[in-house]
Amino acid sequence: MNWLSGRRGLLAIALLAAAQWFPTAAAQDVRAANGSLLANISAGQVRSASGSLLFRFEGSEVRDASGRLYLRIEGEDIRNASGSLLGRFDGRDMRDASGRLLGRIEGSDVRDASGRLMGRTSGVSGRQAAVYFFFLQ
Repeated sequence: MNWLSGRRGLLAIALLAAAQWFPTAAAQDVRAANGSLLANISAGQVRSASGSLLFRFEGSEVRDASGRLYLRIEGEDIRNASGSLLGRFDGRDMRDASGRLLGRIEGSDVRDASGRLMGRTSGVSGRQAAVYFFFLQ
């Protein structure tokens, strides 16, 4: 599976960035707008809803389950392993590398660029929620 393709890839990257920006030992659920579990973050690891290890964090680097470098977190920027910009925060907004609005944070709700609810998180900040949803689905 190519995690960097399309919208699912962008949301996967945001999920990783959230855990880097807001590290915590407590488990955090990431849920779709309909309430279904998408992923869980705990102790520096991102696991799928079925419990499979997807990614782990090593400082500012994010590695996939096999240990390959997946991305780097540099301030507000999310970059792939080769250094290309994938996305960034702009206040409450999440933008792709070209500056196009992906969506907006409203508390723990995350909405797409049209305002449609994408999902919610429990136990995490709105900024984390944006990272989860814009780089996981």
